[in-house]
Amino acid sequence: MRAGFKASHRFGIPRAGAPPKGYPTGRPRTGAFAKLGRAGANRKRAYCLAIPYFGQLHDSGQCDPGRRSGQRTPYSSRLMNRHTQNARDGVYLDHAATSPLRPEVWKAMEAALGDADYNPASNHAAGRRAQALLEEARRTVAGCIDAERADLCFTSGGTQANNLAVLGFVRARADDSPRVFVSAVEHKAVLSAAACASQEGVEVHEVPVDETGTVDLAALEEGLAADPARPTLLSLMWANNEIGTVQPIAEALEIARRCGAHVHTDAVQAFGKLDLSVRNVPVDMLTITAHKVGGPVGIGALYRQADTGLAPITFGGSQERGLWPGTQNVLAAIGFAAAAQLAADRRAEHARRWTELRERLADQLRDRLEGVRVHGEGAPARMPNLLSVSIPCVDQTSVLLGLDLERVAVSAGSACSSGSGTPSHVLEAIGRRNDEDHAVLRFSFGPETTPECVDHAADVVVRTVQRIR
Repeated sequence: MRAGFKASHRFGIPRAGAPPKGYPTGRPRTGAFAKLGRAGANRKRAYCLAIPYFGQLHDSGQCDPGRRSGQRTPYSSRLMNRHTQNARDGVYLDHAATSPLRPEVWKAMEAALGDADYNPASNHAAGRRAQALLEEARRTVAGCIDAERADLCFTSGGTQANNLAVLGFVRARADDSPRVFVSAVEHKAVLSAAACASQEGVEVHEVPVDETGTVDLAALEEGLAADPARPTLLSLMWANNEIGTVQPIAEALEIARRCGAHVHTDAVQAFGKLDLSVRNVPVDMLTITAHKVGGPVGIGALYRQADTGLAPITFGGSQERGLWPGTQNVLAAIGFAAAAQLAADRRAEHARRWTELRERLADQLRDRLEGVRVHGEGAPARMPNLLSVSIPCVDQTSVLLGLDLERVAVSAGSACSSGSGTPSHVLEAIGRRNDEDHAVLRFSFGPETTPECVDHAADVVVRTVQRIR
């Protein structure tokens, strides 16, 4: 075993000691072992896992005095410290990309160590304990959307669940000439899956949206009614990940039912923030994921009504009823369940506060900067925790860099498309020209976002834009 690791370490978090052989040393780097300098009379070098926080390097040796004395502070305590930072220490307003792991979630995962880290498919006592924890987590997550435990399939994330919904539907009906309808503002996971289906001979239709990003229901009904005898899937996101527009899912579902179509909704952004109930809005399939609500990255779920047939899109085992084969991640499922329950318990409270913060930030930007436009404004419903704006006459890259240098974390839109260099298909769909000289900023809030954070972010945005202009 490499030096610096003990057999009991979990999740790749090393104990103090020398770095692994061949590991580069020198200047600390985020996400790697950080050299902390000389400690103690013997000038011993210590190494630990660096914990990034809003562009400022935090590590367990510098921020955890107990670590220096050989007493390890629980990781959950360090997470709690990260979640209680104030605006002066940096502002994280990119929860639509990922919401940092909540301390309560880590504690739930940590408590399951020793039982959850076995293969739940194994036919022995350890495997049965893991299986019991997995099914309890499934029951909890399903309960947060008013679903039955048996109807929830764990996947590796929201993207995978969306692919399973779209491609699994059409491949199960490949001999019957299936159709797929998607809105023009869907997440790339759905649009790419639909494009793949098109290459396999499936007829794919894109439904337009208005200037707020709301789907055109008249155009949707016209398209669905054109050939109702063919198996048809409508994939319409519950809430948009870039501009926050909430789609009229209930109305779209009624139209789809009249035309004999099945409905899938990508509810990744809406989960934990809006009232999602498959009893009240009985869609055929619904996608959710853990890391948007403070759960671990790498686990999502697809709700599927029992009579909605799907073909698997990956192969190799019978797990998740054959729809998503492979050994299940029990610890991640436990974290998913803890995060989902936390979000559900405080959803109404958070929604009220986030709406106030959203309007507070929008008002400050409009009052202090000329020409600011709020995307999605005027839509019948918008996400309470998401604000997307465009600021004219300024370079977007320069603004984002300026904000990052002042430790304000925001994005330009979908994190899944960042770095691709391609224009936002969402902004194009609502009539925004991508060749215009403007900066697009997406702010998204989490449980710990305060008015102080929003005010500080507004100050930094205004100062940065004025400096660039």
